[in-house]
Amino acid sequence: MANFFFYRYHFVQTGDKNLFSKEDNEKVTGEYLNMKFADDLRGKSSAGNHGINLYGFKPDRSGVESSESYVNEIRRFADGVVMLQVRNNKRKKFMPVDKVEAQEVGHYPYCWVIVDTRPGSQAILVQQKKEAFQNPDAVVSLIVDYFHREFDLPSLGWDMRVQKRFCKGSIWDIVKLRTGSGQDRVKTLVVKIDGKRANPKNEVDRLMQLILKNFSANEGELKLMSDDDAKRLLDHNQENVRNTVNLLIESDYRMRIGFERSGSVEYGHDAESIYGIDDQCCVEFENGEMHFDEDGKPMMHVIRWLDAIMPEDDSHVYMLSEKRRKHGRKVKA
Repeated sequence: MANFFFYRYHFVQTGDKNLFSKEDNEKVTGEYLNMKFADDLRGKSSAGNHGINLYGFKPDRSGVESSESYVNEIRRFADGVVMLQVRNNKRKKFMPVDKVEAQEVGHYPYCWVIVDTRPGSQAILVQQKKEAFQNPDAVVSLIVDYFHREFDLPSLGWDMRVQKRFCKGSIWDIVKLRTGSGQDRVKTLVVKIDGKRANPKNEVDRLMQLILKNFSANEGELKLMSDDDAKRLLDHNQENVRNTVNLLIESDYRMRIGFERSGSVEYGHDAESIYGIDDQCCVEFENGEMHFDEDGKPMMHVIRWLDAIMPEDDSHVYMLSEKRRKHGRKVKA
């Protein structure tokens, strides 16, 4: 399962320096800039998996900052949706067979990034993959900086801003909004367990921590599954279910709710909205593989998944994600 953080981007006019583009004399609007963003990504994709010029500023061990490029590839552009692989620059140690000391080598793990440039969408999704990037905001910042430079937005009197989607309301609100009128159903529930001092007054917390202790584990996951349409994993009307979930929330456990059609959502106190899709669907999108929906129409699973998670509802709230500049440069994420 590939899990993604969700961001909305939009364009804001900051002045009236140039109301018309120097390139094609078109009036500059948010719709125009989004079209140029899509055209740029489409053009680089058609050039043969070429990436975009991503770079930022990173301090070395002595604290001196220097620019650093991030290797990336545009894997596919289809119907206004682009998928990239963005690699981080890391180092890791390994022990050669004929050596007595470990040596450091370059290590470049990647995460998937999806940019949905379709009108009405305008979203960036970054894969949750800590071995590549600890902070997904840093990846979004690289993409925003690229577009600022590529189209010189300040000279046009425009800014590209990004907001991160968070869960709003109770877990029951999220389930109700997704499953109302039979449009979806809960298929799995995963409880993430981190080792901590248990609350003696919370029986569910005590049990979770006892499981970790008995298996000498620092963390773990409890996964519940149901393939029976008649049985509901998160049935608010069941008092025992409601009480158990509320005790988990009270002790700050994060839960990932897996829906049959719209992927998964991670929930917790002040939790980012995280959406999951099968890794194979991402690979199929990269390869341009088509499938057929219930009506026999061709479709791609990634785009169908995006269509399901794009609409706004009362379970979402947004927070500004852009990192403010410090001395003219972006603060490191």
